[in-house]
Amino acid sequence: MISTLHVNIKAKDRIIYEGDVTAVTSFNDIGLFDILPLHENFISIVKNKVILHKNDAQREFKIEAGVLKVRDNKVNIYIGH
Repeated sequence: MISTLHVNIKAKDRIIYEGDVTAVTSFNDIGLFDILPLHENFISIVKNKVILHKNDAQREFKIEAGVLKVRDNKVNIYIGH
């Protein structure tokens, strides 16, 4: 069973994060949501923050707004103004 997701967080001019995590948490207009391994294809506008979970650790990225796309167990998050 696959237990991780590959995540890329990109700004217009740089890669902010790239690596494998066990879950992703963020916020959209409906509220808080999580992305887990083997998640269905999904796209959403995200805001406030993105939290990456890896085992028992968390890493939080404050964002104003961005687009999150899930496909084939990969999560791409594009942030910017």
